[in-house]
Amino acid sequence: MKKWLGLSIGFSFAAAFVCLTPAAAQAVGNWTSPRNNMEHTGWQKAETTMTKENLSGKFKFLWKIKLGDAAAKDSLSYSEPLLVQRLINAKGFKDFALWADGDTLYAVDSELGTMLWTKHYDVSASPCGSSNLSIVAEAPLVINFRARRRPGAPPPKPQPPMKPSERRVGISPGGGGFGLKGIFVLTPDGQLHEEVIATGAEFAPAVKFLPGATGVPLGLGLDGKTMFTTTKAGCGDAKNAVWAINMDSPQYPVESYETGSVVPLVAMGPTIAENVAYVVTGSGSAGQSADVHADSIVALGPDAKVKDWYMAGGSLQNVTPVALSHNGKNLLVAPGKDGSYVLLDASSLGGSDHKTALAETPSVSQVKNGSIAALATWEDAGTTWVLASVPGALNPGAKFATSNGEASHGSIVAFKLEESAGKTNLVPVWSSRDMINPAPPVAANGMVVALDQGDASHHATLYVLDGATGKELYSSGDAVNTYAHMAGVSVGDGHAFFVTHDNTLYSFGIGIEH
Repeated sequence: MKKWLGLSIGFSFAAAFVCLTPAAAQAVGNWTSPRNNMEHTGWQKAETTMTKENLSGKFKFLWKIKLGDAAAKDSLSYSEPLLVQRLINAKGFKDFALWADGDTLYAVDSELGTMLWTKHYDVSASPCGSSNLSIVAEAPLVINFRARRRPGAPPPKPQPPMKPSERRVGISPGGGGFGLKGIFVLTPDGQLHEEVIATGAEFAPAVKFLPGATGVPLGLGLDGKTMFTTTKAGCGDAKNAVWAINMDSPQYPVESYETGSVVPLVAMGPTIAENVAYVVTGSGSAGQSADVHADSIVALGPDAKVKDWYMAGGSLQNVTPVALSHNGKNLLVAPGKDGSYVLLDASSLGGSDHKTALAETPSVSQVKNGSIAALATWEDAGTTWVLASVPGALNPGAKFATSNGEASHGSIVAFKLEESAGKTNLVPVWSSRDMINPAPPVAANGMVVALDQGDASHHATLYVLDGATGKELYSSGDAVNTYAHMAGVSVGDGHAFFVTHDNTLYSFGIGIEH
């Protein structure tokens, strides 16, 4: 077995030099973290296969596969399949869909719906209920085997695989991230693992990230060689805290931002942009610490120290912020007080008093404790759009220019960023049809992919909406026979993937001829 693992790692690195170019980062269909990137944009920029014109008759249910044998329980943690395209292993070129339950990482051929490999971790189950392992892949310097060298350009110089004694979690040969090794897994015992994506082999021995039993880690965020995660008190030895480990150092030092009784409202890791990690906090007492801010958006550096914050002045929904650029400014859209959304300047979140947003919408819906939601952003023809999943009914005062029907359970809503009198505003544009527990929306090629997760009495339904109007373009109807829970959708290369509560991975999309 050890010999095979070594060979598989060596094979992976050798394959990395078949065609490695700077354009590799744009390989079609990669989705390497929840919401596709550390900014949590939820935007698949590379999508060209799916179009509004070819959805009818071509976009359909493709396959499903059960992951794991045990009867699954509703997870306490958010999960989203990760997608890595055009890698090579012993079976040839493969597109990977990766997902983890409570103790196993699965790699599925995303075209065929067949298992490529599994990796089991011998960890104790969380004492607080079922939860998923937190996973994130290296930001894609992923190999694009479709890429071609410029005429006259020399081939890349091969580098030998690292010796086993040289391999460390987070460190790649020659300082590059070749994509064939880099999926990180945080297990409930606080250990951070790194596996070879192409084969599932362990790249290097795991390192200690969290000090004790974590209960339910709330996702991972990767910023260069710094990995972030978040924990909340009430399960195992976990504290309310944000943690950062420096993988550039062989000592793997860990820093933390502990928030006392203030609970981090995080589901999929912090939002990261320009070397800053953004975390939403809930209510609670700050105690004696001047750096703990309740009901706020807090900005942390790689050392987990507070750089800035915005105090909302009211209760916040568990909504994952989104970082974006608009008219040359770095901005953040985040939950505001009592069900609103705020637009913040990333260089000064709340101004000099830490309370002043660039813009704030009226309250869109009531704060719903225990639910999670997220924002997304995309651009089209010079217009910057912001999408949000709303886990409850819209407030009567929430006025959208276009409504696609009464939405008593939940919906997707869309805003535009517009300039008026020298100020940037979040202008409400449309609200979608009714959805039960809508998953975070995904933008792709002028469309919005939205999952109605359903509940114990209603099956999940996948929708594709017109990004400009919210009009329904596609519905999966009764193709899914159960509900999803704390699930997200990933989109790539004409496909949409999600996992239902019983650990079944579904694929919808435009199939290819085999």
